[in-house]
Amino acid sequence: MTTVPTKEALVVILDIGLGMHKHHRSVGGGGISSSSSSLSSQSQHLLQSANNTSPIDEALKAATLLFQQKLIYGKKDELGLVLIGTKETNNSLQKDGYQHITTACNIEEPKVETLRFLESIQPGESRGDVIDSLIVAMDMLIHKTEKKKFQKRIFLVTNASDPINKDDLSILQQQFKNTDVKLNVVGVDFTDEEDLENKIQLTEKEKNEVFLRRFVQSVNGILVPVKQALEIMSFFRSQSVLSRTGFRGVLEISTEFGIPVWGYLRTKIQTLPTLKKVSTVAQQADNPASLEVKQEKLHYSITDPDKEILDHDLLKGYKYGKSIIPYSKIDIEALKLSASKCLKTLGFAPASHIPLHHLMGQTEVLVAPPGDQEAALALSGIIHALAETDQVIIVRFVKRSNCSPYLGYLYPHIKANYECLYFNPLPFIDDIRHYQFPPISPKNPQCKKQYQPTADQLNAAHSLIESMDLMTADEDDEGQPMPSLRPKYTYNPSLQHFFQCLHHRALHPKTPLPSLDPLISKYINPDENILERASDAIKDFHSKFTLTKVNNFKSDHKYRWKDGMLIEEEIKLDSYIGQDDDGSKKKRKADDLADYSLDKLVSGYVNEVGSINPVQNFKDMLARRDIDLVDKAINLMRSRIVQLVNDSLKDQFYQKALECVVALRQGCIKESESDAFNTFLQELRDYFESKKRDDFWQLLVTWKITLINDQESDTSSVSEEESKKFLGVKPKPVQPLQAPSNNKGDTVDDLFDQIE
Repeated sequence: MTTVPTKEALVVILDIGLGMHKHHRSVGGGGISSSSSSLSSQSQHLLQSANNTSPIDEALKAATLLFQQKLIYGKKDELGLVLIGTKETNNSLQKDGYQHITTACNIEEPKVETLRFLESIQPGESRGDVIDSLIVAMDMLIHKTEKKKFQKRIFLVTNASDPINKDDLSILQQQFKNTDVKLNVVGVDFTDEEDLENKIQLTEKEKNEVFLRRFVQSVNGILVPVKQALEIMSFFRSQSVLSRTGFRGVLEISTEFGIPVWGYLRTKIQTLPTLKKVSTVAQQADNPASLEVKQEKLHYSITDPDKEILDHDLLKGYKYGKSIIPYSKIDIEALKLSASKCLKTLGFAPASHIPLHHLMGQTEVLVAPPGDQEAALALSGIIHALAETDQVIIVRFVKRSNCSPYLGYLYPHIKANYECLYFNPLPFIDDIRHYQFPPISPKNPQCKKQYQPTADQLNAAHSLIESMDLMTADEDDEGQPMPSLRPKYTYNPSLQHFFQCLHHRALHPKTPLPSLDPLISKYINPDENILERASDAIKDFHSKFTLTKVNNFKSDHKYRWKDGMLIEEEIKLDSYIGQDDDGSKKKRKADDLADYSLDKLVSGYVNEVGSINPVQNFKDMLARRDIDLVDKAINLMRSRIVQLVNDSLKDQFYQKALECVVALRQGCIKESESDAFNTFLQELRDYFESKKRDDFWQLLVTWKITLINDQESDTSSVSEEESKKFLGVKPKPVQPLQAPSNNKGDTVDDLFDQIE
């Protein structure tokens, strides 16, 4: 199998002759293919400033962008620059009559100095021959790649206005085929190909255009208009979208059956390049070995500052409380996970069981190794079987030996010209974040009436979404709807702005950074045309969902972060918060974390309200975010309160039962379940008042545990006056128990309390 060279030798031929001085005229696309026309439709806003520029300005911009791309990404590639139409002649073939052609830069690694030279180029004063310049560039490539392996390419930018000598055409065509040189021609101010075919009388420039098109086709080259070339090269890419990741192994279907596969990278997260510091001393040296700044770290003993500690005497340490636990290299190796390279099938699952929002990381493409027909046939059978049964393969993926293992899945991808398996990592249970939001669907029985949207509101929301659908927001050349934002032609805005600033600072180190480019602004701001079309839907949505400003709003509960934990500030009833000595209400401190203990942090997923710590169990069930246990928690707490009262020896469990009633009242206020508590409190009154456990009911009266009123919860239909009258009867004198404390450290442990 022939290895394709990874480096490229490229010669840029830039026409600056007299024919390039003519003013720019607006013409057609110059024969854009159907695939590229969609790109132009999406990016038609690009480079509008070029409409008022001359051909030589556009040619210089195209050449500059190419050098700029190679300088940033193609550091292994080497470029040369040839100018057509210069007054003087300076090239390796000038003795053979190749006049007014100058080799401005030999084929070498791209440099910033070349960009500065392009910025200072002045229009030429003569006419040069395009075919002569191609022969000069071909000669440069032959000498450069004589002893080294390169991919070879010539990049010609011209408007074909100057005369063309066709004497050496056949020799040049043969040279392109023999040396495997690719030709890219950027046509500046070219007439549309369809217009040329319909014309009867052609100008000299148009005849040259026809000749260049035919010549490019004869050597299997590509000709693109300058507008399209500028669109493509105006964006910076990090690397090829489809590149090999290095995985070459076997897809293990079972212990006895495996298919060789090669892995390629399909998508990845793009980050900004690292900015390495450069040594000024190395820059000033005649032969700097490296310009990067090297940091040297020296370690000294705390007890003896003059004693240097060598690297092999150092140990890692992890802080545990006030102690530091040493972690030696032996410990690291002993505890290091050892995993062998593999792609092992764990099982099969329906594709519908894997939601899209569970996909993590980058996407890999798995195909059969090149030339392995048996592997390609076997892999094709697996791919089509998965597609027909709508199944996926769950796999364990270790890309390299001793690398981190991934749990992922493979799903089929079939196109007209190829088929493959895509790999995506799947999350473990700790990677999934469960967010519990109140349901708003009118079909959901848990949705409260005050939150249910009306039919008009649902229609307004549906119309708003439809009016701003990006899949049909644009039109192609034939007026058919097409996507407005195609990911294939959408580039990272932060990366684009970074490299534009980098290019500007390299050429103009003392000037301020440029403002945000309009091309980038187009990506990060909403499309004005889409907003204009959706204006009626937006206004209708605003009218259906009116917002009312609430003054003196008091939230039922608040959440805040402290020390890495989500702390919930709980509601306190005025009747059992207590009072200060001066009679004012006590206020709970915001940073009071006394009710947070190790028991609460390790409580895990609680599903029952136990008898040992019912209050904490109840709170944990309400705090669950993976499942809604509100109704279950309330019912269990009600049963637990009744049990504690009935099983109590005299008033032994009254304290705990009272705390449970307080916690239940709090929870019902937070979860908007006031009716559940009010009904339960009325049942307690019927059970215990003037009966065997009347002393417990009198305890509730003493602590003024009354109904939840409409001032405390929007879901309550009980007024504040009715809640005060509910207790009604003057309580009998009883010895009050200790007030329920929300400070877990101040209460006696429930288990020991029962034992006593």
